[in-house]
Amino acid sequence: MTRKIPKIATADYEVGRGKPPKASRFKPGQSGNPGGRKKGSRNFKTMFLEVLEADTEITEKGRGRIVPTIQALMLSQVQEGLRGKLRAIDSIFARYERYTEFNAEQTDELPEDDEMLLQHALAAYAGRKTPVASKSQILPQADDDEDDDKEHDHG
Repeated sequence: MTRKIPKIATADYEVGRGKPPKASRFKPGQSGNPGGRKKGSRNFKTMFLEVLEADTEITEKGRGRIVPTIQALMLSQVQEGLRGKLRAIDSIFARYERYTEFNAEQTDELPEDDEMLLQHALAAYAGRKTPVASKSQILPQADDDEDDDKEHDHG
């Protein structure tokens, strides 16, 4: 028993990968997913953020108060750490270091040389000359000894 493959009427069309038979192609205006996504359905990220931003009631010192869920989870993790749970302690310290190191490295003032370089770069970007520093102040000067050596070599 051999199965016969129907031949296509047009000889110029080849069926293969990415080229379905003309009879099984989508018709103009026909969708490949007619049911489609359900209206009002949300993805995981949307639902997750909605849950974390929702309010939760917690009890502190015998009094109830309402806080965002993410804050309640943070407080819970701190409580676990205070009870001696090492994983909670490690997680809290890791987060603390991550968020405080960035601020510790920032300084309010730049060294004078860096300030002049920054002014020069900003002025060059704006297409005008440096308002405060001249090129001689910005670019390092060659040592006088090197200049003396060059003069002596020629003579």
